[in-house]
Amino acid sequence: DGKSRITGRCGDTMEICLQFEGNTVVRSTHWTNGCTSSFNCVLAAADLAKGKTPEAILAIDADTIQQSIGGLPTDYRHCAALAAETLHAAADEYMRKNVAGSG
Repeated sequence: DGKSRITGRCGDTMEICLQFEGNTVVRSTHWTNGCTSSFNCVLAAADLAKGKTPEAILAIDADTIQQSIGGLPTDYRHCAALAAETLHAAADEYMRKNVAGSG
C-alpha cells in the first residue's frame, strides 16, 4: 500500500513497505544494505508503524526511533534520520494513492 526506498548520503539504502487495512498499518516489512545501526533503525521504524494511521506515522521521528532502540552513538544518528525519512515516504505514498483513489 505504501513503499519507499531511499539511499542516504552515507550510502546505506533502506526500504519500508506498509500494508494498511482500514487506514491502519497491519503489516510492515523492512530492508537495508547498511550497517547494524541502519538495520536496527529501519526495523524499529517499521515496527513503530504497526497499528498506526498515516498521520500518526508522520509523528515518528529520528528521536523516537533512537529512543526505541536505546540510543545511538553520535556517528550513527543519521541512521535514525534515514529510517524516519524512509518511513514517512512510505506513509506519504499510501496517502497519495488513497487520496487519488477516492476522488
